[in-house]
Amino acid sequence: MTPSELSARLSSNAEAVCRHLLPNGRRVRNEWVAGDAFGAAGDSFKVVIEGDKVGVGKDFAGQEACGDLLDLWCITQNVALGVAMAQASSFMHIVPDGEGTRPKREFQRPARPQAVRRLAKEGSVASYLRSRGMTDEVLEDFRVSEMQRNDGAWIVFPYLRDGVHINTKYIKLERTDGKKKCEQEKNAEPCLFGWDALNKRFPNERRVVLTEGEIDCMTYHQCGIPALSVPNGGGGGAKQDWIFSDYDRLSRFDHIYLSMDNDPVGREATAEIIKRLGSERCRIVELPYKDANECFSHSIKDFRKYLLSSRVLDPDELKPAGFFKSKVLDRFYPKPGAYRGMKTPWPGLTSHLMFRKPEFILWYGYDGCGKSVLLNHVMLQGLKDGEKFCVASMEMPADVTLWRLVRQISGEELPTREQADAIIDWLDDKLWIFNLVGSAKSDRLLEVFRYAKCRYDIRNFIIDSLTKIDIREDDYSGQKKFAVDCVDFSHKYETTMHLIAHTRKGESEELPPNKFDIRGAAGLSNVASTVISVWRYKEPKLIGKAKEAPKEHPDTVITVEKQRETGWLGRFSLYFEPKSMQFHEQPTTIGTNHFVFDTTDTF
Repeated sequence: MTPSELSARLSSNAEAVCRHLLPNGRRVRNEWVAGDAFGAAGDSFKVVIEGDKVGVGKDFAGQEACGDLLDLWCITQNVALGVAMAQASSFMHIVPDGEGTRPKREFQRPARPQAVRRLAKEGSVASYLRSRGMTDEVLEDFRVSEMQRNDGAWIVFPYLRDGVHINTKYIKLERTDGKKKCEQEKNAEPCLFGWDALNKRFPNERRVVLTEGEIDCMTYHQCGIPALSVPNGGGGGAKQDWIFSDYDRLSRFDHIYLSMDNDPVGREATAEIIKRLGSERCRIVELPYKDANECFSHSIKDFRKYLLSSRVLDPDELKPAGFFKSKVLDRFYPKPGAYRGMKTPWPGLTSHLMFRKPEFILWYGYDGCGKSVLLNHVMLQGLKDGEKFCVASMEMPADVTLWRLVRQISGEELPTREQADAIIDWLDDKLWIFNLVGSAKSDRLLEVFRYAKCRYDIRNFIIDSLTKIDIREDDYSGQKKFAVDCVDFSHKYETTMHLIAHTRKGESEELPPNKFDIRGAAGLSNVASTVISVWRYKEPKLIGKAKEAPKEHPDTVITVEKQRETGWLGRFSLYFEPKSMQFHEQPTTIGTNHFVFDTTDTF
């Protein structure tokens, strides 16, 4: 929750907030009146508690003033913005999403190398930094050090947050062939550079600039603008993994200005960060030179006009044809090992069907045909290939979903306790559960999915099933809108969304259903990029009775009835092995063990 969002929540209960912060005050018409901002009785300090200017306050006998109730909290409690937000959230009984349940990652705190020392004022490192325009005061704010090794001098940038040494970056002073050489601590937590310096000088700022390098960050800081630097430079994907660690800390900023380098990897980093942090509060800063420090070297010291003229990311809907050139060529001539989509667990089907991003996939079938178990098996393949999933299985408790998946991974009806324990540990940072059994509100579901994508970079989502969404069965417009919202979500965040639907009750289940049998709005299959039916073989006379299918018949038939990407349509037969709950291309009575249990707990 950003400062402006929290301030709006406080404003909705302004009198109670003022009574808490200024207990010796009293209400006079639409204002809360006190002696001063520190709680004394009197009449000189007034805060508006009703109307358009709720939270605006001023001490007419002193210097204190506030623009909203969050400012008032900082002043009266004498705390920085981050602390004030935590206290105000507690007062309003606001609990951050995922608090206490997000997976814990293990990191190592760096030890100080013996060769690291304070900057020698006349040394080569200090001389270089001064040549870049850095003052001694700024270098002290960021605790920049130096290190002498056999291969020369290194600049040492400590990553300090809340007084704790989180990471260290080392940059070699001499550049061989013009190439910068960087090193970081092994297994250290990825985080932004400059937190302690920012909190020291700008404790209550609600805006921040993110840069691509430490010296650019210090340049903004020196010019009076709060700034932080990403730890791994430009680019997307894992290079921006710091978001996992600092996502909550960045909530104290209403506006985040992205001042990445003006080159391809800088623009890639900008696009990735905006997708993760949200376009509603990210703005792109365009400088006349490559980065902030190069601007500084050209005597540009006032960056405010560039922040004021910053822009949002260009609309995704408008692109020149050349923008897609590399993607089109990759389709014709894919690079070895290039990502073409998530595979299915069955090689014979993968040659015709893969799950891509962005894509909205509709699965349907008769009751009891194994849709959920089969999609679990599909998810298993993705987990093995490094994908992350979030499953909203409102038809069964989370432990049942995981119990089934552990059986499928181990290939056993009853895996050993050690094996089950190791599998669940392995799943901990790969699989998330939307923990609700019953009816889910569609808006809340997609809100949680958005958080999962932004916070944990999850790109695969399963909704099981449509009947558990808070939309009436005869509300066809509502069902179509939900499907369209899922499509929009997939495209906005580049994810794959799987939705399970059911079929209408018919006279018989002897034949596989088709997409016209889907229960609900016809628009469901119209907006989906891929439509897949699941049908389980049953002898006509024994429908509803437990009997193993004869070997000459497949247990399950998958029918791809729509595939916008390639146009391939067809059927694929599978055989269900009940002990492991796995599906195989050939009849078998033995499950496949997908988990190699050893000390590393990996596949």
